[in-house]
Amino acid sequence: MFYRFIFSLLLCCLAGSLLAQQLPYYTQFRQYQGLLNPASVNSDFFLYEYNVSLNASHRMQWINQAETPRSYNVAGEYISDFGGSFELVTGGTLLQDRNGPYGYTGMYGRIGSMFTKDPYLGAFSVGLSFGMVNQRVTADRLSWLNPEDPQIPLNNLSVWRPDVGLGVYYYKRLKRGYFSDDNIYGGLSMLQLVHSKARIQDESNWVSLRRVSHLYATGGWYHFFNQEGFFELSFWGKYVQGAPLNVSLNGRIQPVRTFWAGAGFNFNGIAHLEGGVNVPGLLFDDANLKIGYSFDYNFSAYELNFGTSHEITLSIMFDTYR
Repeated sequence: MFYRFIFSLLLCCLAGSLLAQQLPYYTQFRQYQGLLNPASVNSDFFLYEYNVSLNASHRMQWINQAETPRSYNVAGEYISDFGGSFELVTGGTLLQDRNGPYGYTGMYGRIGSMFTKDPYLGAFSVGLSFGMVNQRVTADRLSWLNPEDPQIPLNNLSVWRPDVGLGVYYYKRLKRGYFSDDNIYGGLSMLQLVHSKARIQDESNWVSLRRVSHLYATGGWYHFFNQEGFFELSFWGKYVQGAPLNVSLNGRIQPVRTFWAGAGFNFNGIAHLEGGVNVPGLLFDDANLKIGYSFDYNFSAYELNFGTSHEITLSIMFDTYR
């Protein structure tokens, strides 16, 4: 709703700002841990010992709209092997999000410290993300009720602003009873700590685009019923001042190593289905290719005909410890 309000303000030629959720929504949020929390550790590390991962994704949201929101993401992660009381988790992300005439591109690096004696059994980590964000508004792509109105802003906007995020994360392999060898994980993070403003302005009117802090909470539980099969429950909570709390819940099952399927919902009225495949040993013995696809359907009471959303992820992971 953030972008709608912004463009409504432009149309009315009023000066002001609005606080709302601004960062992209992801269905397969487990695949974006490094972007959601700079202290996070990819679950494929403590599940399969892959300490290097390369990821790419493409999301098309509300495909019934003429200006379909699209998000692209390319990321990498590396976890060190010092063999001491801590390890480093590092990575980088290139993110592009476009919603009609509004879009931004973010370039981020991150570094975190994992405090642990054995990183496969569990760790507590803290992390920092840092980067730059380019915000863009293309005025001539807006559809105006009265195109001849002299008050319509004519200039486009493109500005760069710094971006910083902080996070904490914890994961552990359980060792007792029914939950023996299960994995749990959870984390808290705050993104967009550096608040910035960008202004669209003509001779007499202006509108401010303000980036505000986002608070995220993620967590999950892996229950194994054999060496390669598991059931996972996970959640992603999002909060920002000026918008309601947003929570996504997801469950998925992997009966064999090569296939998984899942389903979930978002409290805002979105249901989703997903599936994916693993191809271990495709490149070499200690490597895995993962491909995931998800489908969203809006069932909210508002009955807005935005259309379905689709997301595809691609990951290549391998182990350099051996």
